[in-house]
Amino acid sequence: MSINLDRKTLPQLLLAGTVFLLYLPVGVMYAGLLLFIVAWLASAEFKTKWNTTRQSALFQPIVAMLMVIALNFVFLSQGNKAPWPALVHYLIFFFLLLFISLGVGAWQQLAKKLFIRGALFGATLFYLARLGFLPDWEVFRSYTVYQGNKSIALSIFLAIAAAWLLNDLLSKDRSDQDDEGKTWLGVAGYCYIAVAELFLATSRTGMLLFFVLSFLVLLPRIRMDLKGMVLIVLVPIVVGLTWQFSPHLRERTLITVQSIVAFSQGEMGTGQGNRLQFVQKTGEMILEKPILGHGVGSWLEQYPSRARGLETADMSTPHNDYLLYAAELGAFGLLALLLVIITIFRIAIRAGGAQGTQLLVVAVALLIGATFNAILRDWKFGLPMMMLLAVSLSDGSQREQAV
Repeated sequence: MSINLDRKTLPQLLLAGTVFLLYLPVGVMYAGLLLFIVAWLASAEFKTKWNTTRQSALFQPIVAMLMVIALNFVFLSQGNKAPWPALVHYLIFFFLLLFISLGVGAWQQLAKKLFIRGALFGATLFYLARLGFLPDWEVFRSYTVYQGNKSIALSIFLAIAAAWLLNDLLSKDRSDQDDEGKTWLGVAGYCYIAVAELFLATSRTGMLLFFVLSFLVLLPRIRMDLKGMVLIVLVPIVVGLTWQFSPHLRERTLITVQSIVAFSQGEMGTGQGNRLQFVQKTGEMILEKPILGHGVGSWLEQYPSRARGLETADMSTPHNDYLLYAAELGAFGLLALLLVIITIFRIAIRAGGAQGTQLLVVAVALLIGATFNAILRDWKFGLPMMMLLAVSLSDGSQREQAV
């Protein structure tokens, strides 16, 4: 793999490098993204980029979604207090089109390697923090204390990187004896990330995604032979050991289950289970205007009064993108979002093999993450997810066009 450095390839290299920066404070990622945009503009060849973007299977679904957002903003959102700041969050998929315009190339493999190495770097910081060796600097703060969405994002990145690494390991040609050392090194790397994810990170979403994404990679490889039986036995053993020795997983899972049971009996979730308050109050908004929604920016305007007296009244998102899209954009907006996600799944399935699985991992992470977090609204999540989709997508997108 080699990439010649020139004006055309510089944006590719900068985007690949920005993928590594995801494990640093969000301001560093934004700086990398800004450099990428400057290089993208300076590289010109806009007609080529436009043609490359139009050839993607995601072009039409994303444009359709952006049109729904634009119409909603113009005709239904002007009565809201602050529609413009809210509109910015809905433009996240525009960046995916921007990244897709780079086309297919060696930069994608470079970006994937940097992302996995970034995960090893991030895992190391978690270990150093636990041992008390990490300096109390702002740049490392997300590894020493829980910092909300940034800490959750780090955990999600670790889960995706572990699944990508496992996918590469299981896709290797076992007849190549020269790769045996690299294989064992990869196994060690996977375990190294896994321990940091399951025992040191604090995100329920990240832990859930680690198991789901790893199983997603393993499932097509399970056969009724010795290796397949070993995999079948190892999965419940790993889950059991994690449950036994990871207080974060056990405590937060039990609280979640208890909150759901209480909510089903008519009680309002509190504490770590307070996200169920979002379901009830945002659900009321959706039922009032199910087709067209209340307009861009309406959730943040209406929710505080609807949830007056509840723990979640001052929060800025419902921690569920499907609720947000349905409340503000109605059924049309939610269907437009689901069309984009379904298209990503179609591309992954049709691509098949290791490339398809790599894209499928990101698609499932996006699908599940959007259920429990503001994956698309908060750019701490959204921009990295768009980058990872672009890293995985281009080959599959081109194959989709050829089918």
